[in-house]
Amino acid sequence: MSEKKIKKKLVDFIEKCVENYIEEHLADLKRKLLNMDGFKSDEEYKNLQFQFEEVNDKNKDLQTDIENLRSENSGLKQKQKFLQREIENTDEKQEELEQKNRDLITDNEKIKAEKESAEKKLAECEKNLNKANNTIVDIKNEAGRIIDSMKQEIEEAHKQKKTLDYFTAGYGEIDSMYKIYQKLDENIHEELSGIFGSADTPIQFFCSALQENHLDNFWEYICSKINSGKINKNTEDMLNNLFDFCFDMVNISQTKPIYKRLQVQAGFDFDNNYMIKTSDSSQLGIIKEIKLEGYTYASSNKVVKRSLVQVESED
Repeated sequence: MSEKKIKKKLVDFIEKCVENYIEEHLADLKRKLLNMDGFKSDEEYKNLQFQFEEVNDKNKDLQTDIENLRSENSGLKQKQKFLQREIENTDEKQEELEQKNRDLITDNEKIKAEKESAEKKLAECEKNLNKANNTIVDIKNEAGRIIDSMKQEIEEAHKQKKTLDYFTAGYGEIDSMYKIYQKLDENIHEELSGIFGSADTPIQFFCSALQENHLDNFWEYICSKINSGKINKNTEDMLNNLFDFCFDMVNISQTKPIYKRLQVQAGFDFDNNYMIKTSDSSQLGIIKEIKLEGYTYASSNKVVKRSLVQVESED
Protein backbone atom coordinates (compact mmCIF):
# COMPACT_ATOMS: atom_id res chain seq x y z
CA MET A 1 0.00 0.00 0.00
CA SER A 2 1.33 3.49 -0.89
CA GLU A 3 2.13 6.21 1.72
CA LYS A 4 -0.52 8.47 0.28
CA LYS A 5 -3.19 5.90 0.82
CA ILE A 6 -1.94 5.26 4.38
CA LYS A 7 -2.10 8.98 5.21
CA LYS A 8 -5.60 9.21 3.80
CA LYS A 9 -6.74 6.26 5.85
CA LEU A 10 -5.14 7.76 8.94
CA VAL A 11 -6.92 11.11 8.39
CA ASP A 12 -10.21 9.29 7.87
CA PHE A 13 -9.65 7.33 11.08
CA ILE A 14 -8.83 10.47 13.11
CA GLU A 15 -11.90 12.23 11.72
CA LYS A 16 -13.99 9.28 12.62
CA CYS A 17 -12.60 9.20 16.17
CA VAL A 18 -13.27 12.91 16.54
CA GLU A 19 -16.80 12.48 15.26
CA ASN A 20 -17.37 9.65 17.70
CA TYR A 21 -15.89 11.65 20.59
CA ILE A 22 -17.95 14.74 19.77
CA GLU A 23 -21.04 12.56 19.48
CA GLU A 24 -20.36 10.89 22.83
CA HIS A 25 -19.46 14.15 24.68
CA LEU A 26 -21.70 16.49 22.76
CA ALA A 27 -23.93 17.33 25.72
CA ASP A 28 -20.97 17.97 28.01
CA LEU A 29 -19.25 20.09 25.41
CA LYS A 30 -22.38 22.09 24.84
CA ARG A 31 -22.74 22.68 28.53
CA LYS A 32 -19.18 23.81 28.97
CA LEU A 33 -18.78 25.76 25.74
CA LEU A 34 -22.19 27.21 25.14
CA ASN A 35 -23.72 26.92 28.60
CA MET A 36 -27.05 25.82 27.03
CA ASP A 37 -28.22 23.71 29.93
CA GLY A 38 -29.23 26.70 32.12
CA PHE A 39 -25.99 26.94 34.09
CA LYS A 40 -26.41 23.67 35.96
CA SER A 41 -24.16 22.89 38.88
CA ASP A 42 -21.73 20.02 38.67
CA GLU A 43 -23.84 17.96 40.96
CA GLU A 44 -26.94 18.64 38.92
CA TYR A 45 -24.96 18.02 35.83
CA LYS A 46 -23.73 14.74 37.19
CA ASN A 47 -27.28 13.77 38.01
CA LEU A 48 -28.34 14.79 34.57
CA GLN A 49 -25.35 12.96 33.18
CA PHE A 50 -26.32 9.91 35.17
CA GLN A 51 -29.91 10.18 33.97
CA PHE A 52 -28.64 10.70 30.45
CA GLU A 53 -26.52 7.60 30.72
CA GLU A 54 -29.48 5.68 32.11
CA VAL A 55 -31.60 6.97 29.30
CA ASN A 56 -28.80 6.22 26.87
CA ASP A 57 -28.48 2.75 28.33
CA LYS A 58 -32.21 2.29 28.07
CA ASN A 59 -32.01 3.67 24.58
CA LYS A 60 -29.32 1.15 23.81
CA ASP A 61 -31.47 -1.58 25.40
CA LEU A 62 -34.40 -0.37 23.40
CA GLN A 63 -32.19 -0.29 20.35
CA THR A 64 -31.14 -3.84 21.14
CA ASP A 65 -34.79 -4.78 21.65
CA ILE A 66 -35.60 -3.05 18.39
CA GLU A 67 -32.84 -4.98 16.67
CA ASN A 68 -34.08 -8.16 18.31
CA LEU A 69 -37.63 -7.33 17.29
CA ARG A 70 -36.38 -6.55 13.83
CA SER A 71 -34.59 -9.86 13.85
CA GLU A 72 -37.70 -11.59 15.17
CA ASN A 73 -39.76 -9.65 12.65
CA SER A 74 -37.41 -10.82 9.95
CA GLY A 75 -37.73 -14.35 11.29
CA LEU A 76 -41.48 -13.95 11.42
CA LYS A 77 -41.43 -12.63 7.89
CA GLN A 78 -39.39 -15.66 6.90
CA LYS A 79 -41.84 -17.87 8.76
CA GLN A 80 -44.69 -15.94 7.13
CA LYS A 81 -43.14 -16.53 3.73
CA PHE A 82 -42.61 -20.17 4.65
CA LEU A 83 -46.19 -20.43 5.90
CA GLN A 84 -47.38 -18.61 2.79
CA ARG A 85 -45.52 -21.11 0.69
CA GLU A 86 -47.01 -23.88 2.84
CA ILE A 87 -50.45 -22.33 2.41
CA GLU A 88 -49.85 -22.10 -1.32
CA ASN A 89 -48.64 -25.71 -1.33
CA THR A 90 -51.63 -26.64 0.80
CA ASP A 91 -53.90 -24.81 -1.60
CA GLU A 92 -52.29 -26.66 -4.47
CA LYS A 93 -52.64 -29.94 -2.60
CA GLN A 94 -56.22 -29.04 -1.72
CA GLU A 95 -56.88 -28.27 -5.38
CA GLU A 96 -55.23 -31.56 -6.31
CA LEU A 97 -57.33 -33.37 -3.69
CA GLU A 98 -60.46 -31.61 -4.90
CA GLN A 99 -59.58 -32.58 -8.47
CA LYS A 100 -58.92 -36.14 -7.32
CA ASN A 101 -62.24 -36.06 -5.49
CA ARG A 102 -63.96 -34.83 -8.63
CA ASP A 103 -62.17 -37.55 -10.59
CA LEU A 104 -63.21 -40.11 -7.98
CA ILE A 105 -66.81 -38.90 -8.19
CA THR A 106 -66.65 -39.20 -11.98
CA ASP A 107 -65.03 -42.64 -11.71
CA ASN A 108 -67.62 -43.65 -9.11
CA GLU A 109 -70.41 -42.58 -11.43
CA LYS A 110 -68.79 -44.54 -14.25
CA ILE A 111 -68.36 -47.56 -11.97
CA LYS A 112 -71.96 -47.20 -10.82
CA ALA A 113 -73.13 -47.04 -14.44
CA GLU A 114 -70.92 -50.01 -15.32
CA LYS A 115 -72.27 -51.88 -12.27
CA GLU A 116 -75.86 -51.18 -13.32
CA SER A 117 -74.99 -52.28 -16.86
CA ALA A 118 -73.27 -55.40 -15.50
CA GLU A 119 -76.26 -56.15 -13.26
CA LYS A 120 -78.58 -55.78 -16.26
CA LYS A 121 -76.33 -58.05 -18.31
CA LEU A 122 -76.18 -60.50 -15.38
CA ALA A 123 -79.98 -60.46 -15.11
CA GLU A 124 -80.21 -60.96 -18.87
CA CYS A 125 -77.66 -63.77 -18.67
CA GLU A 126 -79.62 -65.41 -15.84
CA LYS A 127 -82.79 -65.01 -17.89
CA ASN A 128 -81.06 -66.49 -20.93
CA LEU A 129 -79.60 -69.23 -18.71
CA ASN A 130 -83.07 -70.09 -17.42
CA LYS A 131 -84.32 -70.10 -21.01
CA ALA A 132 -81.34 -72.25 -21.97
CA ASN A 133 -82.04 -74.63 -19.07
CA ASN A 134 -85.70 -74.79 -20.09
CA THR A 135 -84.61 -75.30 -23.69
CA ILE A 136 -82.22 -78.05 -22.56
CA VAL A 137 -85.06 -79.69 -20.63
CA ASP A 138 -87.31 -79.34 -23.67
CA ILE A 139 -84.54 -80.72 -25.88
CA LYS A 140 -84.00 -83.61 -23.47
CA ASN A 141 -87.73 -84.29 -23.40
CA GLU A 142 -87.91 -83.97 -27.16
CA ALA A 143 -84.81 -86.15 -27.48
CA GLY A 144 -86.50 -88.69 -25.21
CA ARG A 145 -89.60 -88.60 -27.38
CA ILE A 146 -87.46 -88.86 -30.50
CA ILE A 147 -85.52 -91.77 -28.99
CA ASP A 148 -88.76 -93.50 -28.03
CA SER A 149 -90.10 -92.81 -31.50
CA MET A 150 -86.86 -94.09 -33.01
CA LYS A 151 -87.08 -97.19 -30.86
CA GLN A 152 -90.60 -97.75 -32.13
CA GLU A 153 -89.45 -97.06 -35.67
CA ILE A 154 -86.51 -99.43 -35.19
CA GLU A 155 -88.86 -102.04 -33.80
CA GLU A 156 -91.20 -101.45 -36.72
CA ALA A 157 -88.23 -101.58 -39.06
CA HIS A 158 -87.23 -104.94 -37.56
CA LYS A 159 -90.75 -106.16 -38.15
CA GLN A 160 -90.72 -104.86 -41.70
CA LYS A 161 -87.27 -106.32 -42.25
CA LYS A 162 -88.50 -109.64 -40.95
CA THR A 163 -91.47 -109.36 -43.24
CA LEU A 164 -89.27 -108.22 -46.11
CA ASP A 165 -86.88 -111.08 -45.48
CA TYR A 166 -89.81 -113.42 -45.59
CA PHE A 167 -91.12 -111.68 -48.66
CA THR A 168 -87.70 -111.87 -50.35
CA ALA A 169 -87.29 -115.53 -49.47
CA GLY A 170 -90.89 -116.54 -50.02
CA TYR A 171 -92.09 -114.39 -52.88
CA GLY A 172 -93.15 -117.56 -54.62
CA GLU A 173 -95.67 -118.29 -51.83
CA ILE A 174 -97.01 -114.74 -52.01
CA ASP A 175 -97.39 -115.04 -55.74
CA SER A 176 -99.15 -118.38 -55.42
CA MET A 177 -101.52 -116.99 -52.74
CA TYR A 178 -102.25 -113.99 -54.95
CA LYS A 179 -103.10 -116.33 -57.81
CA ILE A 180 -105.50 -118.22 -55.51
CA TYR A 181 -107.10 -114.89 -54.55
CA GLN A 182 -107.50 -114.02 -58.24
CA LYS A 183 -109.33 -117.34 -58.88
CA LEU A 184 -112.12 -116.37 -56.46
CA ASP A 185 -115.39 -115.17 -57.95
CA GLU A 186 -115.79 -111.49 -58.70
CA ASN A 187 -118.56 -111.11 -56.14
CA ILE A 188 -116.21 -112.47 -53.42
CA HIS A 189 -113.58 -109.96 -54.52
CA GLU A 190 -116.10 -107.19 -54.02
CA GLU A 191 -117.09 -108.55 -50.60
CA LEU A 192 -113.41 -108.77 -49.57
CA SER A 193 -112.51 -105.26 -50.85
CA GLY A 194 -112.73 -103.92 -47.29
CA ILE A 195 -109.99 -106.37 -46.31
CA PHE A 196 -107.75 -106.62 -49.37
CA GLY A 197 -108.65 -103.44 -51.20
CA SER A 198 -108.29 -103.55 -54.95
CA ALA A 199 -105.34 -106.00 -54.67
CA ASP A 200 -104.23 -105.14 -58.20
CA THR A 201 -100.73 -106.51 -57.57
CA PRO A 202 -99.18 -109.21 -55.36
CA ILE A 203 -97.57 -106.45 -53.26
CA GLN A 204 -100.91 -104.76 -52.58
CA PHE A 205 -102.42 -108.12 -51.70
CA PHE A 206 -99.45 -108.92 -49.44
CA CYS A 207 -99.62 -105.55 -47.60
CA SER A 208 -103.31 -106.13 -46.85
CA ALA A 209 -102.60 -109.67 -45.64
CA LEU A 210 -100.23 -108.17 -43.00
CA GLN A 211 -102.93 -106.09 -41.30
CA GLU A 212 -103.78 -107.55 -37.88
CA ASN A 213 -107.10 -105.71 -37.67
CA HIS A 214 -108.24 -107.49 -40.85
CA LEU A 215 -107.72 -110.98 -39.39
CA ASP A 216 -110.89 -111.23 -37.26
CA ASN A 217 -113.04 -109.79 -40.04
CA PHE A 218 -111.62 -112.23 -42.56
CA TRP A 219 -112.29 -115.17 -40.20
CA GLU A 220 -115.90 -113.98 -39.64
CA TYR A 221 -116.40 -113.62 -43.40
CA ILE A 222 -115.22 -117.19 -44.13
CA CYS A 223 -117.33 -118.58 -41.25
CA SER A 224 -120.40 -116.78 -42.61
CA LYS A 225 -119.77 -118.06 -46.14
CA ILE A 226 -119.39 -121.66 -44.99
CA ASN A 227 -122.54 -121.50 -42.88
CA SER A 228 -124.45 -119.93 -45.74
CA GLY A 229 -123.88 -123.03 -47.89
CA LYS A 230 -123.45 -120.78 -50.93
CA ILE A 231 -119.84 -121.71 -51.67
CA ASN A 232 -118.47 -125.00 -52.93
CA LYS A 233 -115.69 -127.08 -51.41
CA ASN A 234 -113.06 -125.63 -53.74
CA THR A 235 -113.87 -122.01 -52.80
CA GLU A 236 -113.98 -123.02 -49.15
CA ASP A 237 -110.49 -124.53 -49.39
CA MET A 238 -109.14 -121.44 -51.20
CA LEU A 239 -110.54 -119.13 -48.50
CA ASN A 240 -109.05 -121.35 -45.79
CA ASN A 241 -105.65 -121.29 -47.51
CA LEU A 242 -105.81 -117.50 -47.79
CA PHE A 243 -106.73 -117.15 -44.09
CA ASP A 244 -103.85 -119.45 -43.08
CA PHE A 245 -101.51 -117.25 -45.13
CA CYS A 246 -102.83 -114.04 -43.55
CA PHE A 247 -102.59 -115.60 -40.05
CA ASP A 248 -98.94 -116.56 -40.63
CA MET A 249 -98.09 -113.11 -42.10
CA VAL A 250 -99.55 -111.25 -39.10
CA ASN A 251 -97.52 -113.37 -36.69
CA ILE A 252 -94.36 -113.01 -38.78
CA SER A 253 -94.75 -109.22 -38.89
CA GLN A 254 -94.59 -109.02 -35.05
CA THR A 255 -91.53 -109.30 -32.79
CA LYS A 256 -93.20 -112.31 -31.20
CA PRO A 257 -96.20 -114.22 -32.55
CA ILE A 258 -99.37 -112.87 -30.97
CA TYR A 259 -101.71 -115.68 -32.01
CA LYS A 260 -101.68 -119.44 -32.14
CA ARG A 261 -104.16 -121.88 -33.72
CA LEU A 262 -106.54 -124.05 -31.72
CA GLN A 263 -105.65 -127.74 -31.85
CA VAL A 264 -108.95 -129.46 -32.68
CA GLN A 265 -109.15 -132.94 -34.20
CA ALA A 266 -111.90 -134.88 -35.93
CA GLY A 267 -113.43 -137.84 -34.05
CA PHE A 268 -113.53 -136.04 -30.67
CA ASP A 269 -116.60 -134.86 -28.80
CA PHE A 270 -117.80 -131.30 -29.35
CA ASP A 271 -116.51 -128.76 -26.78
CA ASN A 272 -118.42 -125.51 -26.67
CA ASN A 273 -115.45 -123.72 -25.06
CA TYR A 274 -113.29 -124.12 -28.15
CA MET A 275 -115.74 -124.91 -30.97
CA ILE A 276 -118.83 -123.65 -32.76
CA LYS A 277 -121.04 -125.80 -35.02
CA THR A 278 -121.78 -125.27 -38.65
CA SER A 279 -125.38 -124.52 -39.57
CA ASP A 280 -125.84 -128.07 -40.97
CA SER A 281 -124.38 -129.86 -37.94
CA SER A 282 -126.26 -132.36 -35.72
CA GLN A 283 -127.17 -131.30 -32.22
CA LEU A 284 -125.30 -134.27 -30.75
CA GLY A 285 -122.41 -136.30 -32.01
CA ILE A 286 -118.72 -136.16 -32.69
CA ILE A 287 -116.60 -133.86 -34.83
CA LYS A 288 -116.72 -134.98 -38.42
CA GLU A 289 -114.68 -132.19 -40.00
CA ILE A 290 -112.89 -128.96 -39.00
CA LYS A 291 -114.22 -126.35 -41.40
CA LEU A 292 -112.22 -123.34 -40.10
CA GLU A 293 -109.60 -123.43 -37.37
CA GLY A 294 -109.96 -120.95 -34.50
CA TYR A 295 -107.12 -119.21 -32.64
CA THR A 296 -106.11 -117.79 -29.24
CA TYR A 297 -103.75 -115.15 -27.91
CA ALA A 298 -100.29 -116.72 -27.64
CA SER A 299 -99.45 -115.05 -24.33
CA SER A 300 -102.67 -115.75 -22.41
CA ASN A 301 -104.28 -118.65 -24.35
CA LYS A 302 -107.50 -116.62 -24.31
CA VAL A 303 -109.74 -117.76 -27.17
CA VAL A 304 -110.18 -115.15 -29.88
CA LYS A 305 -112.14 -117.27 -32.37
CA ARG A 306 -113.47 -120.79 -31.71
CA SER A 307 -112.94 -123.37 -34.41
CA LEU A 308 -115.86 -123.92 -36.81
CA VAL A 309 -116.59 -127.66 -36.91
CA GLN A 310 -119.20 -129.95 -38.49
CA VAL A 311 -120.79 -132.30 -35.94
CA GLU A 312 -122.36 -135.59 -37.06
CA SER A 313 -124.44 -138.00 -35.07
CA GLU A 314 -122.81 -141.33 -34.23
CA ASP A 315 -125.92 -143.24 -35.39
